[in-house]
Amino acid sequence: MKVKLTELKSGYSGERRVSKLSKKSQAKAIIVGALVLSFIFVYILSSVGVIPIGALLLKAKVAVSGNDERFPLLINSESTICTDVLGESVVVLSTDNVAVYTPEGKMKFSQPHIFSKPGISVNGDNAVIFDRGGKGFLLINDKKVAYEGEAENAIITADYGKDGTYALSTKFDGATSVLEVFNKSNKLIFQWNCAYENIVSICVSDNGKYVGVATLGAKNGNLLTNIQYFGIDYKEPLNTQTITGAVPFDIDFTAYNTLTLLTDVGVYTLNRKDEKYSEAIKYYSSEFTSCDTSVNGKSIVCLAKYGSENVFEIHVLKANGKVKSTIQADYSIKSVKMSDKYIFALGDKAIYVYNYNGKQVSKITYKGDAQGILPTDDFIFVVSLDKISRCFSYGNSEIKLSN
Repeated sequence: MKVKLTELKSGYSGERRVSKLSKKSQAKAIIVGALVLSFIFVYILSSVGVIPIGALLLKAKVAVSGNDERFPLLINSESTICTDVLGESVVVLSTDNVAVYTPEGKMKFSQPHIFSKPGISVNGDNAVIFDRGGKGFLLINDKKVAYEGEAENAIITADYGKDGTYALSTKFDGATSVLEVFNKSNKLIFQWNCAYENIVSICVSDNGKYVGVATLGAKNGNLLTNIQYFGIDYKEPLNTQTITGAVPFDIDFTAYNTLTLLTDVGVYTLNRKDEKYSEAIKYYSSEFTSCDTSVNGKSIVCLAKYGSENVFEIHVLKANGKVKSTIQADYSIKSVKMSDKYIFALGDKAIYVYNYNGKQVSKITYKGDAQGILPTDDFIFVVSLDKISRCFSYGNSEIKLSN
């Protein structure tokens, strides 16, 4: 377009062609540029698959911040007892210490302990560190040590609920084992003596009003697993069911008022008003490989096993025990883990990531020896012999675990 130079502050007269655009023209140019970028963006996504905006922003943030430089985290293979995910953070339990690291690899806090046989039970953002066979325990969250306590008797297992309620199963004179439940003020609010069976696993509901217990015993030469559903306002269990020939691994609250029991021969669910437990899925103990429940505890249970033709299968179950999806895997599965959004299968050379509908969304190949994975929605923390490496949960990539 043409403008008179006398209309400008230059002081020159006459006419000439200039490149300055009006505000209206600038707006049009911005819109056109945005459309072009959108078309390019769609083209890229159509080539590599649809990637969530959150995953793209996270990758950009990591690239700008440079916090990848903190990884891998070095750990002592001789003293490390267990590693796990605590909320979005990583917890490392050793023979004399527990340390919590941010997703960026920065240490949040470190707490020494003197437990002879330390164990850990994680429930979302909370965890209890306890001395198995001893009396000491620590209640921690992803920010700090919340409480350091001592039980009256030797601890078998423990669970720390989301509302601050926690439960201990201990050895007790006059009973094979005992369940004790404490409120967030560390006051004993419930106790149940188990006369004949050993308490193997316990769980506390999100609101702290209910407790699930899995016990193991024997009768007439048969193993017996009992599911006990307690309300802390009642002396006796609200529901008790017996499963013959099963060895319990873990018990969790999944859907509202539903207990899910993982065993070596199947998965079982129980609502407090059910007349009988439900068998979600059955398998042979020789087929069983690994299992996990979702971090948010909403509804999903996942397990991996051999199929009829030595093909691994991953079964994703809803909270009520109904099968949501089945994933056929043509690779050997070492272990299976879950986050709120994804299912992670650790293979011999790669980590495979699926959504809850069973569709593969990522494949991360690795070089080295992966002993385990600690996944979140954003990252996969890969545990090798003496370090913890990190990669993104979403998007195909490659990671080197050994020097």
